[in-house]
Amino acid sequence: MSTVMPCPAWCEEHDEPDPFAPGDGDHHCGRPRPVLVEEPARPGLPVLFVQLNAHDCDGLRYSWIDLVAPSRVHAEMTAAQARQLAEALIACGDLWDSRILADSIPWAHLCPLWCSQHDEARDPKAEQWHSGQPWTVPVIGPQLCGSRVRVRLCAKDTRFDRRLFVCLTVRDDEAVELTGPEARRTAAALLNAADDLDNPLHRT
Repeated sequence: MSTVMPCPAWCEEHDEPDPFAPGDGDHHCGRPRPVLVEEPARPGLPVLFVQLNAHDCDGLRYSWIDLVAPSRVHAEMTAAQARQLAEALIACGDLWDSRILADSIPWAHLCPLWCSQHDEARDPKAEQWHSGQPWTVPVIGPQLCGSRVRVRLCAKDTRFDRRLFVCLTVRDDEAVELTGPEARRTAAALLNAADDLDNPLHRT
C-alpha cells in the first residue's frame, strides 16, 4: 500500500497512484504559467510555459519545475537551476534593451560588441547571423537527467535592418526566439515557481 501524502499548496490537479506500481503515490501539477511568444518566422502565438510538478513515491516527494517549449520539449529543474536560468534570461534581456544602432553607421558590416560567432547558413533570408556567448544551465530532474538549457543573444542582418533575439534552447530543440520583455517574463515565471517550491509552507 502506498503512503498517502497531502497535496502541496500549489497543486491544482493530480493523478492517482498507479495500483500496479508498489510505493507509487500521487503526481501533482501546479497551474501553468504561460508566456506568449511571437516568433516572426512562424504564424500564430506559440506558448512557452513554466509549471510546478511533484511525484510521491515510497513516502518521499520529488518536486521540480518544468520549462516547456512551444514544441512541448521540456526541461526539469530544481529551484536553484530555475533561478540560474532566470538570471541568464534577465542578462540577455538587458543586452537586448541596450542595443544602439545609429542610422549613419553601416551596421550591417559590423559585428555587435557581444558577437562571439557567426552562422551564415542558419537563415537563407539573412545576410548574416551573429551569436553571443551562451549561458548554459545544466538541468536535472527525477525523470529527465543530464539535459541543459541555453540562452544567448542573437542578431539577424538583412539588407534593410538588424533584428535581435534572445534565443532560448530547451535540451536540443530548435531555439525559441524571444524579445527582451518576453525573456524577462519567462524569468519572472521561473522565479515565482522557484519561490513557491522553496516556500516552507509548501513542503510536507
